[in-house]
Amino acid sequence: MINRNDKSMKRIFFNVSFVLMGSLFLGMLSADEFNTAKSAPKVSSIIYNSSFEEGQNDDAEGWVFTSSQPPIKSGSDANSGSYSAYINLQNVGKTPSEAHIIKTVNGKFLSALNYEFTFFVKQMKKGSGGYIQQYFIEWFNEDEQKMEGTGFKQFSGKVGEWQEIVVPDVEIPDNVRSVKLLFRFVTGAIEGGSGEVFIDDVNFRADDSVEALTAAINRKVDQAQFDVALELIESFLILHSESAQAIEIKALKSRLKKFQELDAISE
Repeated sequence: MINRNDKSMKRIFFNVSFVLMGSLFLGMLSADEFNTAKSAPKVSSIIYNSSFEEGQNDDAEGWVFTSSQPPIKSGSDANSGSYSAYINLQNVGKTPSEAHIIKTVNGKFLSALNYEFTFFVKQMKKGSGGYIQQYFIEWFNEDEQKMEGTGFKQFSGKVGEWQEIVVPDVEIPDNVRSVKLLFRFVTGAIEGGSGEVFIDDVNFRADDSVEALTAAINRKVDQAQFDVALELIESFLILHSESAQAIEIKALKSRLKKFQELDAISE
């Protein structure tokens, strides 16, 4: 009987069963097939209306513009398309001013993949009066309880030029079901405090290319995290059903399912 808490035993048992298969599916690819997979990565963004093109009047569909001096959807400048989010803060006396851009995305996130958060910023002038601008990423589980987050991270751009801000390798906790992205722009309690900036092309991407998914599947199988591996396999078969690796991935799925059945019987 296999102890279900003994992951090393599971790996041994599982890997022995795979000896009969020969090399794992990546090793079964020809050099040409592998090079083709690497040269055509598929990267998906989970952000709808990432460039603020959709929406009526000052509002951008799928986004929340809020706080004391809310941003607006603007057609006066854009990194791509025709619109962007425009923030123009100006203190009245010593009263601080603030603007928030918020996006909440619901869905099933794959913690085994690498995510990247990117956006474009164009400063119209240097902020004054203690002006700062920040982003914040916060995760929620299926019970809508807060999980881990990045905390507020400060960023800046070039005056008069669009500049891309890239946040690589964003770590995602297990069992995440939604993410909240927040941009915060705020001045200090100083007379004359101000800040003016455009934000555009906000994206949160996962590398779900053939190469990335197969590497993640292999990694989770080696770690005996079979439930996660099966989630990755489902994503692979949806995104890459016509790929050369699909047959081997399906075979891997069947073997994982069979292993789980045997493991359940042994409990």
